[in-house]
Amino acid sequence: MPGNLYLAPAVGGKTAFLVNRARALAQGLRVTPRVIVPTQLQVRAWKQRLAEAGGALGVHVGTFDTLYRELLDAAGKTVIRLSEPIQYRLLRSLIAEADLECYQPLRTMPGFIQAVHDLIRELKAGGVAPDAFAQAIAALGNEPRLADLARLYTAYQLQLQQHGWADFAGIGWLAAEALEEHPEIGTQWTALFVDGFDDLTTVQRRVLRLLTPRIAELTLTLTGVPDGEMRDSIHKRFLRTRQVLESDLGVTAQPLPEASLPARAPALAHLEATFITGGELPAAPAEGALTFIAAADREGEVRAALRWLKQRCLYGGLQLGEVALLARNCSAYRPFILQIAAEFGIPLHIAAGLPLRQNPAVNALLDLLRLTLPEAPFPWRLTVTAWRSPYFDWERCAVEGAPLGITAQIAELLEQVARWGSVIQGAEQWEQAFTLLEASGAAEDPVSGALAEVGSAPPAGLPAGAAAATLHAQFKRFASRITPPAGAQPCRTFVAWVEALIGELTAGQSSAMESQAVERDPLVADAGLVRSILAGPPDLALRDLAALNALKDILRGLVWAEEVVACAPTTFSDFFTDLNGAIEAAIYQLPLPAATQTLLVADVAQARGLAFRAVAVLGLAEGEFPATLTEDPLLRDADRRRLRDEFKLAVELSTDSAEAEYAYEAFTRASHALLLTRPRIADNGALWQASPYWEEARRRIQVEVQLLTGTQQPAPEAAASEPELWLSLAASPALWAQVEQLRPDRGARVSHAASILRQRTQTTATSPYDGDLSAWATIFTRRFGPEHTWSASRLETYRTCPFFFFISQALRLEPRQIPAEGLDARQLGNIYHHIFEAVYNRVPHVTDLEALLAALPEVAAEILDAAPRREQFRPTAWWEQTRAEITAHARRSLVALVELAGDFIPTGNEAPFGLQDGPPLRVVDSNGDIFLLHGMIDRVERTPDGHVRIIDYKTAGKSGFNNRAIIEGKKLQLPLYALAAQEALGLGTVIDGFYWHIRQAEHSDFTLAGFEGGPAGAIETSVQVAWEAVRGARAGRFTPTAPEGGCPDYCPAATCCWRYAPRAW
Repeated sequence: MPGNLYLAPAVGGKTAFLVNRARALAQGLRVTPRVIVPTQLQVRAWKQRLAEAGGALGVHVGTFDTLYRELLDAAGKTVIRLSEPIQYRLLRSLIAEADLECYQPLRTMPGFIQAVHDLIRELKAGGVAPDAFAQAIAALGNEPRLADLARLYTAYQLQLQQHGWADFAGIGWLAAEALEEHPEIGTQWTALFVDGFDDLTTVQRRVLRLLTPRIAELTLTLTGVPDGEMRDSIHKRFLRTRQVLESDLGVTAQPLPEASLPARAPALAHLEATFITGGELPAAPAEGALTFIAAADREGEVRAALRWLKQRCLYGGLQLGEVALLARNCSAYRPFILQIAAEFGIPLHIAAGLPLRQNPAVNALLDLLRLTLPEAPFPWRLTVTAWRSPYFDWERCAVEGAPLGITAQIAELLEQVARWGSVIQGAEQWEQAFTLLEASGAAEDPVSGALAEVGSAPPAGLPAGAAAATLHAQFKRFASRITPPAGAQPCRTFVAWVEALIGELTAGQSSAMESQAVERDPLVADAGLVRSILAGPPDLALRDLAALNALKDILRGLVWAEEVVACAPTTFSDFFTDLNGAIEAAIYQLPLPAATQTLLVADVAQARGLAFRAVAVLGLAEGEFPATLTEDPLLRDADRRRLRDEFKLAVELSTDSAEAEYAYEAFTRASHALLLTRPRIADNGALWQASPYWEEARRRIQVEVQLLTGTQQPAPEAAASEPELWLSLAASPALWAQVEQLRPDRGARVSHAASILRQRTQTTATSPYDGDLSAWATIFTRRFGPEHTWSASRLETYRTCPFFFFISQALRLEPRQIPAEGLDARQLGNIYHHIFEAVYNRVPHVTDLEALLAALPEVAAEILDAAPRREQFRPTAWWEQTRAEITAHARRSLVALVELAGDFIPTGNEAPFGLQDGPPLRVVDSNGDIFLLHGMIDRVERTPDGHVRIIDYKTAGKSGFNNRAIIEGKKLQLPLYALAAQEALGLGTVIDGFYWHIRQAEHSDFTLAGFEGGPAGAIETSVQVAWEAVRGARAGRFTPTAPEGGCPDYCPAATCCWRYAPRAW
């Protein structure tokens, strides 16, 4: 019998009509109506509509996949359908073996493999056979880039046919062939309804064309209006689908009979009827049915939309199943949706699922597997993270019959080893660090002594000697446990090894999760991933178990693919690449109890055919909705146009936009309330223009746009979570007094926190929360009293920023240095100091330039050879070039210092005071107060008449070493060292001194002789400034002061200081 094609506007009663028709036919179970909808989302919605209408036993609702399988079963055909990971693996194998002309360099690139996969899927859905495609490409001239594609498509389909496999589109082909071979199939069917589609593939239409004469009633519904009311912009795709259906099925489209339009807000009905009509029609009042919100950014959009939807449910009497959150593409919004929905207590059903790659449990496992890849084995951060991860139980993991015993405290020690030993990656670097630490604990260890001499000995708390050996053994046993089978192996071997690492997930463990009684075996062979998940919070456990099940499906798929493709054994690196690629393309669904109402979060295209009472649509911004379309890089639009027009192949232009139809479908999903939101600021911080569909909706409906700023809080009665409520109340002074009365405990804490913030934002005020610890001055007076020995650098630190001094000296906290290759400034300075000291000690006459230069190469080589070990740094690939530069800089300085010597003769190098049992400098003020100073004068020179000049070596440039720096107390070292030379060391009267910038081979702009008042003036100024620092520290004054030009990144308070201002480079 001829079929029926009924038209009605969006949300115009099409599904309601078919629901009533299906229920009428199914009464008494006389017949079994079949309903085909686009996705499982629509299947669920259809079943819900049937239930709400009174139920209907015998109505079968499914997708085309369901229909195809039923047809193949009726024909007695068994088909193996390949999953997406297996298709990917098969295609990857074919591409690796194919003789490609154009795409040879891309054959191993995951992006290229995925693009070819997508193109083949499109061609098969369009019913384009490989031979037809290849013939068309040949007729077009067999351009190499196109011939490669034809060759791959042919090889892929041939592989499927030879083994009796099929992909999704192939199942449709086989179903159509079954109908052609078995004319009796479908003749007993009474009714087939096709609902919710805006487009049908060539294969789908072919199947319907074969079924049409066999079924008593075949009815299709389609969004559309009579010909005179068509709107090209929003009906173009619907019209094209209508035309091909009329041609293929021999039907004539007609209006939906007995149309029963659902109740709809007048404003929304007006928007549907006038959206992109092209005419100037009067705008209708919104009457609360349509809301526009222009938020600051994506996060603000999501927060406003979820709050609006929650209000519809709490105050509007709607159920979560009656509302939806839509976007043109939810990917960019997904992190905000998940986070804010959890805050608001809204359970979600994300139609597209969640990316498996973003699940933390799967991520932790991938990072663990990555540790042994030969390209970058055991990188320090990933290794330490694996030891610390809550997803693994290394404490009980058994290796060689004994537990590893790795705890959080042990993981902390491993990190300290990595930082101290400059471990970047590689087992060899770990071995070097452990070996040094083990040797440093020996009773008479020359290495330990050498390290201690240069200040690189293991700090307190770092394992040494036997403790380091124990940690080393744990590391080696851990490495052996996570090292995969060596050499080329079958995929099955690697999968078995990975599954053994994960652990078994059994029904017993699932019930243990529900009772929170996870059994603790003393020894286990796996890494504890499953057990750790089961021991966690129930909601997170459900999430991670769902992800693990999806991961295990992928692993099984890889094994199956290997069996059917007959892949050769491969290395673990290649296996990891395949696994990672499959995970990147995979999704998983969050499990929810059947009775749980959820908020649907979906792309606009996924929500077609669904109706809701309230809908929020995100992202009405240019480039987001409408989305920016890009041309297919493999099959360009020029190619597609010729294939379509000249060879009648069903391929569409990749830049053929359906954005207006998507907007029309999105705006018409709601019957009672619609929210449209847009971000005003793009992800890169630029202003973001509104979508033309936003502007069109505003033209049709009279409503004021709500502008939300990034700091704006909702009114207390509109708060959707407790954090929002408190933020809102804190922004409403008139209500805060009531809050303090109703919740004095919470109110007092918030008020106290607010007062701290107010004090910190007032630049002139000080408080204990901003570094003013004067109330505890007695403690600091004892700590930094007359017996305390200062260094010039500590005094300079206080003058630069008192809070920096407090963190680094009073609390003795240091920034945790990230292991990196190469030298830092301290290590480089040490090397230069050692070179100069050794060169001058090596020659009999320190003024003999030829002897100095002759001694330099040998001295520099000795010191530079030992430098990586002495200074504890990891040489870079250009270490030899660095060595040459250091030697060259030292040579230039030796020459320049001799030329600058005049009557001065070097008489001492590295002259200590207050160190190595030498007396410190005692600085006494007019009241008899004292502070002590220690240090090391790099170079002392003397004239024949006994006058002294001191020099301090610097690797930094000359900038900042001027008279102003002395006056401000930022460079106190040289004047104070001059005083120490005179008083502590008794070297005589200092008449000059300067900083020597080694890499420039020049002295600083500041000199003691050139300062106002000469050396005595510089010393007096520096002592005065030093006393200000000493007295400030003793008084407990540590208020942060950002230095001019910004704070250094090595400040230990960088992550916690309220006034930290990074340097602008």
